[in-house]
Amino acid sequence: MRHLSGRLLAAAAVVPVTVFASAAPAEAQDPFAQPAHAAASWLVAQSDGTSWNDGDVSTSLEAVIALEAARVGGDHVQATLEWLNDTATLTPYLYPTTEGAEPTLSVGAAGKVMFTVATAGGDPTNFGGIKLADEVTAAQAANGTYGDGTALSTAWAVLGLSRTDRPAGEEAASGFAAIQCPDGGFNFMDVDGGDDCVSDPDTTGLAASALATLDGDAAAASLTAAADWLESAQSEDGGVGGEYGVNANSTAMAAQAFLAAGRVDAAERAVAFLLTLQFDCTGEVPGAFRYTDPEGGDFVEVSRLLATAQAMVPVAGQNLAELDATGIEAGVPDNGCESAVAGDETADAVEDDGSAAWLPWVIGAAVVLLAALIIGFAMKHRRNGGPSAADGSGDGRADDGAEKP
Repeated sequence: MRHLSGRLLAAAAVVPVTVFASAAPAEAQDPFAQPAHAAASWLVAQSDGTSWNDGDVSTSLEAVIALEAARVGGDHVQATLEWLNDTATLTPYLYPTTEGAEPTLSVGAAGKVMFTVATAGGDPTNFGGIKLADEVTAAQAANGTYGDGTALSTAWAVLGLSRTDRPAGEEAASGFAAIQCPDGGFNFMDVDGGDDCVSDPDTTGLAASALATLDGDAAAASLTAAADWLESAQSEDGGVGGEYGVNANSTAMAAQAFLAAGRVDAAERAVAFLLTLQFDCTGEVPGAFRYTDPEGGDFVEVSRLLATAQAMVPVAGQNLAELDATGIEAGVPDNGCESAVAGDETADAVEDDGSAAWLPWVIGAAVVLLAALIIGFAMKHRRNGGPSAADGSGDGRADDGAEKP
């Protein structure tokens, strides 16, 4: 009986603690069940119906890519592409004019349009009356780069062509190698990869994704070097930054590159950092991402818009090399903040009532009382001639399987 009463006492001690633990507040959770969807909810609210940032094409393309990555907002994607599929809108973006010079094709811009249109299921070879694929293919230089020879132009050209039946070849990998900085990163303006080349995380992230679409050992080697440099630029908290310090844009471009390169741990750390920059339901713009924390400067709204759009890609688990908008929903879910607030109010009301707070203590007291009654009954039974230790039932030694004498 000694071992039985000991077990009952142990149970009586454990059960109330378990009950109390179950009544304790749950650990803090991510503010949104679907952070990318919450961001999309805020992002579409910034649109004028067809574009973003007062009709800026580049920003609008970033927003569309973000919605494609989150696979929501299909109606907004279609509206923006219809707006873009117009000569008056598209031509100035693809053929910017400079004083005293003839308009020339911006290959990077053309590649970005191709990529966005194709990801949405459109025809990237003939958009807005312009044969984009032919124009971009013809803009490849002898060293394998495209357009002005920068990593940005080359990366968008390669990404755009990767969505056609005539993707870039090994010559493009040679082009990237020619302009890659000695440390493995890429600079947004450098065109020779010399010793004065200063690596930039945003450009390196974009170039890495483009390299991930290319076949061959040369492309693989350049991608490895780029990903290695990005990891070396990642801080302990997962953030990545360039000359302007750690920020959402640099971290987002690095995060999606990590995914493209198969660097899962680095990607997870970068996404975790990005989520610390997302406004929760108590913030002034729920779902949006800060460029930095705290925010500052004269262009908070614009920087917040780009930060949100670029962060949505890796937060949605996607990267530019493999971006897939299959099954995109027409609408955008709400951010869930209204239901969260309602839930908080209900919880507050229950707590104010007081009944829920006392329930664990009542249950615990009942368990202790029940255990005491059982122990008392057992002891009384033993005094009245219950089983003795002589048959092996009075101690715990027989329970271990040892042979009795």
